Amino acid sequence: MKKTVFILIAILTLSACTQQKIGYVNSTDLVQNYKATKDLEKELKVKQDAFQQKYAKISADFEKQAQEFQAKAQKMRRKKAEARYTELMQMQQQIQQSQQADNQKLQKESQDKMNEIVDDVKDFIKDYAKTNGYTYILGSNEAGSVLYGDSKLDLTETITDAINKSYKNGATDDKSDDKTVKKESDKKETTDK
Repeated sequence: MKKTVFILIAILTLSACTQQKIGYVNSTDLVQNYKATKDLEKELKVKQDAFQQKYAKISADFEKQAQEFQAKAQKMRRKKAEARYTELMQMQQQIQQSQQADNQKLQKESQDKMNEIVDDVKDFIKDYAKTNGYTYILGSNEAGSVLYGDSKLDLTETITDAINKSYKNGATDDKSDDKTVKKESDKKETTDK
């Protein structure tokens, strides 16, 4: 009787283990190939270009004033020349501080938006796993959290396609929308037709 119970428990345990569905994604590739990331990169490039143009103009204006001062400094009274020199040094310091503050603001905005994208990807993977019956979806990256995985279990391309389709349709903004993640069986049926 004890052997029968033990065998029954072992069979149930083994069947529970074999029912687990596991997959993995290359986290870096997924985030890099996500259309939201590409859109963010374009947006940040525009802002970076505007930032550089702004400070190129400010620097050019400052250089012009500095050159005018150098040209006139010999003919100016000493006190007036010293006052103008001090004024120019303060102006240069203000420009540098403003440039540094704007640069930090741009970097923070970039990091905040990137964090939002990573959170969206994590939420999408979580929904995908639940919808498709995955017990685990592991993340693979340069750090080596998945050192080896059978390519049949690699969901990177599948999830990238799904999240990009969802992003294109604007569904990633509404995390409660169950239509954003289709079951794998639904996808296979449409590809078989």
